[in-house]
Amino acid sequence: MRSLQTQAEWCKRAQWVLGIALAVMVALFYTFAYRPNSQRLADLQSEIDSKRNQLSSNRTQVQVLPDVLICVNQMRTRLEKFDKKLPGQPDLGPFINDITELSHQASLRKVEVNPGVPQRNDSYAEWPISLKFEGDFVSAFTFLHKAEDMQRLTRVKNLKIRSTDAAKSGTVQVELSMNIYFSEG
Repeated sequence: MRSLQTQAEWCKRAQWVLGIALAVMVALFYTFAYRPNSQRLADLQSEIDSKRNQLSSNRTQVQVLPDVLICVNQMRTRLEKFDKKLPGQPDLGPFINDITELSHQASLRKVEVNPGVPQRNDSYAEWPISLKFEGDFVSAFTFLHKAEDMQRLTRVKNLKIRSTDAAKSGTVQVELSMNIYFSEG
């Protein structure tokens, strides 16, 4: 049987072994469990904070959205007023018919439409057209205003308005040079 002193030494060694084993286990737990999970928790908390900031920013932007939609709709309405058509073909015949119809509506006289030679550019072509007509000033102005409102894309290059008589009857003679445009595709 063991003596009491041997048993005390054996218990002392067992305490040391258990103490060292406990210290190793604590070190292993800290290294492989606590520290990585703490780091992951910190990373997740940082990501949560980032997402919260992004959410707050998005909420601020969304609050502005109705005002932006109103502005876009207003601009779309304004654009439709100025939207002109660039056809794929010259369609000179329909254009001349439209001009002739507008001149009849405005009660113009001596209407002459003289198309020139089309000029081609990289992505579009332009066709010069000269117009001459007579009528009272209000009719001439009405015709020019309606011609401007046509859906076809046009550009006035030159406009000359002259009185036709010295008696100041209000009759004018108009010479107008304009281009119509069409695409080359």
